[in-house]
Amino acid sequence: MKGYIPVVMVVGLGGCRSMFAAAEYSGLRDEISRTISYPEFARKNYLEGIVNVDISTDKSGRVLVFESNATHPGLLEYVIDQIKRIVLSGAEFSEKQFRLILKFIMY
Repeated sequence: MKGYIPVVMVVGLGGCRSMFAAAEYSGLRDEISRTISYPEFARKNYLEGIVNVDISTDKSGRVLVFESNATHPGLLEYVIDQIKRIVLSGAEFSEKQFRLILKFIMY
């Protein structure tokens, strides 16, 4: 985990919320909260799980996925598809590395 800034979030039926992240990266937490919700296929199948994604940003703010794993391949695919839509502008995000841990919990 050396070099990665940890960001831990819970994704529930009511939305996505932060459990732990450095205060100066609230823009990342906000963008994740806007982009990632509980996917419909997971709701219908009462699916819960954990997704770990190592991401970084390039100079233009595009989010790049380097490594990932999850307890369910469908959740992993959903998260990666959503993450790739995020663009983070601002010097605080330029060429940073984050370890995003998302816990999908239905209760």
